[in-house]
Amino acid sequence: MIRINLLPEAKRQVASGGGAQIWAVAYLLAAFAWGVALFLVYLNYNSVLQQWNAKNNETQGEIERVKALTDNIGEIEQKLAKSKQLETVVTGLQAARQGPARMLMELSRILSEGGGPSVAPEKIETLRRTNPLLVFNPGWDVRRLWIETFDEGKGKCNIAGSGKTNEDVAEFLRRLNLSDMFAKVTLQSTNAAGDAASGASIVKFTLTCEVKY
Repeated sequence: MIRINLLPEAKRQVASGGGAQIWAVAYLLAAFAWGVALFLVYLNYNSVLQQWNAKNNETQGEIERVKALTDNIGEIEQKLAKSKQLETVVTGLQAARQGPARMLMELSRILSEGGGPSVAPEKIETLRRTNPLLVFNPGWDVRRLWIETFDEGKGKCNIAGSGKTNEDVAEFLRRLNLSDMFAKVTLQSTNAAGDAASGASIVKFTLTCEVKY
């Protein structure tokens, strides 16, 4: 009777089946690992994409704000122009209100005993060194000159008066020229006359100047 040993063949089949299972498990593990890796890459790119989207939204918001400002720039410029016009008007009104008072106070100082024009001390010292004849005389007797008419309009003055002598008239002109309040002081005329009250000889004068409000 012939006997056939099938045991080795069975072992080979079992071994062959076990190898296939190992490869299947390894394939599954590799596929899972790839899946995890791809998922992590996806999460990373998704995070970056969200950051870029946030920056893009922020930039877009800035663009919209700039557009809104640009659309209103004409209106803003008009408001600024009106504001500047109003400031100019207010400044002019203040000057018109305060200017004449300051001018009269300066004229009063010029013709007050012991007074003089409003002028920087440095300017006086410079004139004493360079041209002493232009410096006013602090000891001048202001009673030697008087103003008879004073007209002012739009910053231009016409002054008429009398002095004891030509030197008194010249002292008055020096003081006006040195004053920070007056400019372009010009003697228009002088002529000898007699004082109606005392009969003494006097010098009548007229002059023009400008007021720096």
